[in-house]
Amino acid sequence: MKKSKQDDYYLKVEGNSFFQRKNFKDKKVPELRLTKQIIYDEIKQSNIKFNRVLEYGGNYGDLLNYLKKNENIDEAICIDASNEALEFGRQNYGDSIKFSHGTIAHNQINDDPDFQNFFDLIIIDDVFGWVSRETLFQSISNIDNVLADGGFLFIRDFYPDKRIKNQNHHVQEGFVYNYKVPNSHASLFLTSGIYEIEWQKIFFDDIGMSTDYKSNEPFIYRWTDIILKKSYSENFFEIKPIKT
Repeated sequence: MKKSKQDDYYLKVEGNSFFQRKNFKDKKVPELRLTKQIIYDEIKQSNIKFNRVLEYGGNYGDLLNYLKKNENIDEAICIDASNEALEFGRQNYGDSIKFSHGTIAHNQINDDPDFQNFFDLIIIDDVFGWVSRETLFQSISNIDNVLADGGFLFIRDFYPDKRIKNQNHHVQEGFVYNYKVPNSHASLFLTSGIYEIEWQKIFFDDIGMSTDYKSNEPFIYRWTDIILKKSYSENFFEIKPIKT
């Protein structure tokens, strides 16, 4: 399995640094952060059905906890690069959520064959841009491996008109980048023919998700929230031979 310097840095340093910058420990924890509330509302609006949910990059698991309480789901698993965020989640939510340290490319859930084709909803909120290009397709494979046929994939991602990268300004060493691709990373799933759009919203950030990064590229601030449905059999038009 491939590894990368950027992914390793998130596991060892930047995952915890991100959690510390948000100062969650020093604030009263909201039942659900605004950005996660929007995702919850969109999932409800889409009318998709699900019972076993995995969130990659779920931080301390507030969205999963809210889903567990309000949608009566059986399974909720949070994977994150920050050990501190995961421990904070355990302290707040106990055993209602399973927490696991890792990235999309490297984690114990994907290593466990019991989770193959297991989840009917996977959530990836503003994570794809931080995935190393060295492990991007490994990450896509891992997602597909644990999502059941007929399951749904929620992606929140940048939606620019061209390929863009910018350095993480919190990392002085200068080797950590955020990557943006045209029509979001959801396009990589759509081109397979196995995934189709179930629901989508395209919008410009007005709630501060893009941080204070300044750019002369206006589309760097355009986002999409998109739900894809996975199907091995529904998305291809079958051509039959003409009988002569």
